[in-house]
Amino acid sequence: MKSRIEKIKSLSGSWMESYFFPPASESEISEYEKSNNIIIPKSYKEFLMLTNGARIFGSDMCLYGVSGDINHYLNYDFTDGSVPEELLILGDYNDTHICYDHHDDIYVLYRDEKYECIKEECVIFDDFCEVLDFVIDVVDEEDE
Repeated sequence: MKSRIEKIKSLSGSWMESYFFPPASESEISEYEKSNNIIIPKSYKEFLMLTNGARIFGSDMCLYGVSGDINHYLNYDFTDGSVPEELLILGDYNDTHICYDHHDDIYVLYRDEKYECIKEECVIFDDFCEVLDFVIDVVDEEDE
C-alpha cells in the first residue's frame, strides 16, 4: 500500500497535485465503525492508517477518511442516497463512487444506476490496492 502512495506522489505534477492527510489511528477507525454501524474492509483500514483520506491527481479522485480536516467522511454519498446499502462508499473518482461491496467482498466503481442490474458492467477489484493500481495505470497511460 505504501509503495502505491509513493508512486502516486511521484506522478503528481502541477496540474495533478495529490494531497494525503495524516494517518488515522486504529482507535479512530474503530470508533468510526462503531458510531456509524459499519465495517471498514481490511485493505482500506490499512490505507487509512497510512493516510486518513486523500485528494489525488488534482482531486480527480477523493478518498474519504474517518476524521480530521477533510470535507467528506467515509460513506459520504454526494448523490443524496442513491447508493445501495450493500455498498460502503470509500470515495469518488470523477463521476463514480469508489465502493466496497460487503456482500461479495469486492471493490467497485459504481455509477448511480440499479446496482443489481449493472453489477456485471462495473469495474471490479479484489483489493483496495488494485483500485490504486487502476488509477496509477490511467495516469501512466495519459503520460505516454
